[in-house]
Amino acid sequence: MRLDLADLPAGASKPQVFGISLLCGIGFTMSLFIALLAFSDVSIQDRAKFGILGGSLIAGVLGYLVLRFVKREALAPK
Repeated sequence: MRLDLADLPAGASKPQVFGISLLCGIGFTMSLFIALLAFSDVSIQDRAKFGILGGSLIAGVLGYLVLRFVKREALAPK
């Protein structure tokens, strides 16, 4: 958008795109799979799971908050 490589979707604002990108951080299934393959020590696997789930929770909450409090004008299509 800033580099003119892509256009905003019709009816979307920059804050909405940012909120959706935060919600994309929820997808953690592949991260869990890779962490289990990468670490053989169970205690390290547990720490990796905790970090992945914590990061997903933070991404979900931040994405919700951004989308919840986007100005109403930004929600209306132009």
